[in-house]
Amino acid sequence: MNSLTKETVDEILAAMYTYKGIAQQLIEKLILETNQPEKSEIIKGNYYLISNEELLNSEEYLTDNWYFDVHGEHCMFERNQLRILNT
Repeated sequence: MNSLTKETVDEILAAMYTYKGIAQQLIEKLILETNQPEKSEIIKGNYYLISNEELLNSEEYLTDNWYFDVHGEHCMFERNQLRILNT
């Protein structure tokens, strides 16, 4: 079995922490910018209740050009880079 150096472990943990922060920001953005019927439960952490709902701003993307798609218990976020370049 291979072992990892402390530096490598620290880098992995830092990346995981960053990823968690980004994921939390995107979930908060989705909750605030869509009409989620179970909003109070989602805020409590019941993320499986997130659904594909209309955006409150009637746009195709969340702010900062983020697109989301809920399928089953999974939610995919994708940033529209082309739209960012054109704004």
